[in-house]
This record gives sequence, C-alpha cells and structure tokens, in this order.
Amino acid sequence: MTLSLHELTVARGGQPVVREVSLYAGRGQVSVLLGPNGAGKTTLLEAVSGILPSRSGRITLDGHDLTGRPRTRRARLGLAHVEQSRAVFATLTTRENLLLAGDPDRALALFPELAPRLEVRAGLLSGGEQQMLVLARAILREPAALLLDEMSMGLAPAVVRRLLPVIRALADAGCAVLLVEQFAHAALALADTAYVLSRGALTYSGDPGPLRADDTALRRAYLGEDRA
Repeated sequence: MTLSLHELTVARGGQPVVREVSLYAGRGQVSVLLGPNGAGKTTLLEAVSGILPSRSGRITLDGHDLTGRPRTRRARLGLAHVEQSRAVFATLTTRENLLLAGDPDRALALFPELAPRLEVRAGLLSGGEQQMLVLARAILREPAALLLDEMSMGLAPAVVRRLLPVIRALADAGCAVLLVEQFAHAALALADTAYVLSRGALTYSGDPGPLRADDTALRRAYLGEDRA
C-alpha cells in the first residue's frame, strides 16, 4: 500500500495553511515529516485522515481516491491516524480498550509493559503507557497506512526510544508510515524518506541522509531557505 498526496492545499479559518504539498509514503517505509511549530504538519495529517477538508489537490491510498471521502470510509480502506491527544477511553480498562481493536495478546507482544496494567482504567495510565495503548490499538487494526502525529509529545526521551523501534518494525511488516515528530534526529534515524514543511510548503524532500549528517542543512530547511 502507498499513500500519496498531490498538490494538497488545506485552509483553516479561510486562510491556506498548507500549500500545494506533494509527498509519498511507500509501503514498508517510514516517511518523516519535520518542521517548526506552526508549519502546518498537524493540519496536513488532519486533511489526510478527513478531520479537515482539503481545498484542492488529491489524496490516494493504493490507488483509491480518498479526497472528499468521510473519515469512516478512509479508515475502512486502511488508513489509521494517531493524533497528538493520546485519546483513550478513560473509564474503560486497558484490556477493554484493546478489545475494541483486536486481540489484547497481540498488543502485549508489542508492549509487554501493559500486561500488569490490563485491569487499570486507561485514564489512570501514565503518558507513556497511554501512548503505548493508543499505538497498540492502531496497530491491531492492521492499517495499510498509519499517520502518527507527535507521538513523543510530553514523554521522556527513554519512552520515545522505546516506541520508535515498534514503528520501524511496523513499517518493515509492510505498513506505510507517515510520522510527524519533534525529535528530529531520532525520527531521521529510522526514516527512509524525509520531508520538511516550513510556512505551509515543503522545503526538503528526499533522502534523510543529508539532514542526519548536517545540522546546518536541517536548520536551513526549517527556516525555509531551501526549497524541495
């Protein structure tokens, strides 16, 4: 499965926030989307998953046109979106949250840390445990493409290091992953493709190697001094 955006423009409050962005997240790959705060990264993911309408452009998943389709239809076609908010069903237990998506035993194979927390209400889990739960629920649905928005927000670096290999393994199993992440170097370490968004437009697109190797190149892309 491949996720493709072609010249996507998205507005908030009547003003374009994302302008004519084209990118590609391939099956079996982690595509990382970086950029400064306010660049439009979350807006872009919300347009892909159907939370926001796109003003123009096209979104396809393995040849299926998602543009203008409701969120439920996009999900049925294999698109999953893990948002910043780490939304869990707070009054349900961890086990009950997992059962809504699939077999809890499969989730525990990914995140054994959740095993002693199965009968605990999800609202009482730590931030890291909640993120594991949200990721596990998404993975249990076996998505063709997974959008991850700032999964590290508010988490300790050690927790982030625990989560990133799971994302890599998910991609290696055939999922197309589009990851928005604030820890640029950690994200670039597992990326197959890198994109940088600045002021709503792509300023870098391609091999993550140059961004890994040169902080100056990364800063220039963040500032919009280089164009893709």
